[in-house]
Amino acid sequence: MGLGRSFRNVLRFVVDWCRCGPAHGSHIAFGGVGFHGFNPAHPKDCCVSNLAGSSRVVSILTLGSRCTGLLRDAVFARSFGVGGAADIFFLAFQIPNLFRRLFGEGALSAAFLPMYAERHQQDRLSSARFATAGISAGIGFLTVVIALLELVLLSLKPEGEHPALAVELLRIVLPYAPMVCLVALLGAVLQVRGRFAPTAAAPAILNVALVVGVLTGPDGDPTARMHNAAWAVLVAGVLQVMWSLAVLGDQPFAKPNRKAWCEAKILAKRAVPVGMGLSVLQVNILTDTLLASWPALFGATVFGFAYPLEEGANTALSLASRLYQFPLGVFGIAVATAAFPRLSQAKDQAQEFQDTLRTALGMALFVGLPASVGLCVVATPIVRAVFEGGLFSASDAPRVARLLWTYGPGIWAMSCVHVLVRACYAKGDRRGPVRIGMAVVGTNLLLNLILIWTPLEEAALGLTTSIGAAIQCVWLSRRLDARFAGVVGIVASTAIMLPCILGASWMLCDSAPWVRALGIVITGAIAFAIAARYLASEVWSAWTKGS
Repeated sequence: MGLGRSFRNVLRFVVDWCRCGPAHGSHIAFGGVGFHGFNPAHPKDCCVSNLAGSSRVVSILTLGSRCTGLLRDAVFARSFGVGGAADIFFLAFQIPNLFRRLFGEGALSAAFLPMYAERHQQDRLSSARFATAGISAGIGFLTVVIALLELVLLSLKPEGEHPALAVELLRIVLPYAPMVCLVALLGAVLQVRGRFAPTAAAPAILNVALVVGVLTGPDGDPTARMHNAAWAVLVAGVLQVMWSLAVLGDQPFAKPNRKAWCEAKILAKRAVPVGMGLSVLQVNILTDTLLASWPALFGATVFGFAYPLEEGANTALSLASRLYQFPLGVFGIAVATAAFPRLSQAKDQAQEFQDTLRTALGMALFVGLPASVGLCVVATPIVRAVFEGGLFSASDAPRVARLLWTYGPGIWAMSCVHVLVRACYAKGDRRGPVRIGMAVVGTNLLLNLILIWTPLEEAALGLTTSIGAAIQCVWLSRRLDARFAGVVGIVASTAIMLPCILGASWMLCDSAPWVRALGIVITGAIAFAIAARYLASEVWSAWTKGS
């Protein structure tokens, strides 16, 4: 009884804090880090201190979610191994995630947030009506799309074990798409209100549900465990929606009038180009996934020629992408998430906008560049430490590590792209990112089709993603005339870090994989922090600013 009451009290406190937050200007210690409530009355505070505080809160909670994500992927790797059936599972799991990234976190959220932020500043009732109309219309449309796709899947009678498994899993997980998009849109409402914690913590619900789903499946039957995991996705979706609604309450919503529905139509018109620009990385990932899944879906040949990739390519690709997305999600996307409302509110103040963008890009590069270098060095030990065991054998580890070596160099660019694309949309520039995005997607696809036939094989898929991200980053930076805070110091600090982590890797070469990986990470973090404290003091201060 006492434990249950304590749990309810803690849960009530978390929900109340996320819902109401601290009073504007008040200070709350969060995991040892100070967080200041959002106060738009102080532009300078918004630009540096508030951006840093929000980024840290999102990073801390995203770190927790990503840790549960690594646990989830470790369970997947050990339970499913690297093979054709695992390829199909990761493909099916990728589809609702694609909807989330394209619509929930992409088109709808990126188009919705600036419009809602503008109305929230001017008239709370108007913003509440717009939120109700916009979210209802967006989720209603997605629900219809998913229902039509379900009808198509029900009509399919595929031949072969793997295609049949793909259809079965997709039938189960597709309804998760509108639920997770609803969670993302509710999260956008929270972000405008200065509450970043609930959205950053929500993915942990999915990860825990998946782990429970897989582990409760029968031993020695990977297919049954895959079905368990698929049903766990739906349970997690319901829990995520309930969590978000509990945090928000009914304050941000009101019965929409005719004006609100007209604004929802404007939102729909804006969402298409916004989604095309913001989802370039996701389209690249989907292209990679389909190319890697070809052997499992269609066999070992294409038009009579031997296909260059083997079964298990998509599993290796998925596991590698989870590892490179760890620093990207914890820090890169966290900065972009925290910066987007600030950029939207500063769109009419040129200097404040540029200051916020410069700080955000510097903060993204501050973590992205050393992560790019460090991940290449730590690739093999971290793959072995996280995934090796069960059906994931020691011979599978080099396959995933090789992909990490090609994904790693692009982390800095991917981190900055998230900030730059959101900056374009905050300024109302929707065509530029679309054109740039289409060019990058075309380049990525062309390089994929060429390079997979070289000795690179599946590693080519990671390399082209990194190249595409770098091209997009440079192009968008020039379009926005963007500047990066502390870039010289960050590069110098990373250069100092490199020999330190190489030395640590050599000294620990005979140690257990987890000891070697941890030693490299700790050595790199300490070396970079010491160097950046003096060489990149401006960005260091932005990340560590507590007042």
